[in-house]
Amino acid sequence: MMSIMWVYMETWIIKDGAAELTRGSHLRGVGLRASCLSVGPARTMVDGIAELADPRAGQEPASHRYELTGMAGPAADVYAGDGPGQRHVGSEFVITAGDQAFVALTAGPASMVAAGSRVTARCTFSVVADYEWDAFGLPDLRSDWYVHRLKIEHRQIDHVPGGPGWACRPAGQGTSLI
Repeated sequence: MMSIMWVYMETWIIKDGAAELTRGSHLRGVGLRASCLSVGPARTMVDGIAELADPRAGQEPASHRYELTGMAGPAADVYAGDGPGQRHVGSEFVITAGDQAFVALTAGPASMVAAGSRVTARCTFSVVADYEWDAFGLPDLRSDWYVHRLKIEHRQIDHVPGGPGWACRPAGQGTSLI
């Protein structure tokens, strides 16, 4: 199983007064989210994480993509908003690969993921904010991580009205959609 991977961490997740994140830092009690671009039947016989070759790697934000293969837990639909403005934004479930487990978020409905099935998700990884574990009832999958390398990306996402819901684009980069 791959044990070194690029993980995105928003700057506001580092608490005020906390030690600066540097190479060699030890992050204690951190959980990861796999933001899935696609989820389907397992593509390999072995559970684990494999980095996907991407010609854009290093040239644009969120360019480090992986295939995460493992056992899917029960999925739940995720909604945003309240009342008549509430809309379906995807589903969350746990993917367990060996001794590591990740909160997976995909755009599809929960009915697309069968609990107990082996799946492969094409995804990026990010740190789950501390408040999300309790606020959204996520299973506690936090563990300790070691920082081998850092890459600082200045990212800003602007919300652009479009269709049902929101489309997003990186600020200052034309009309590219994320």
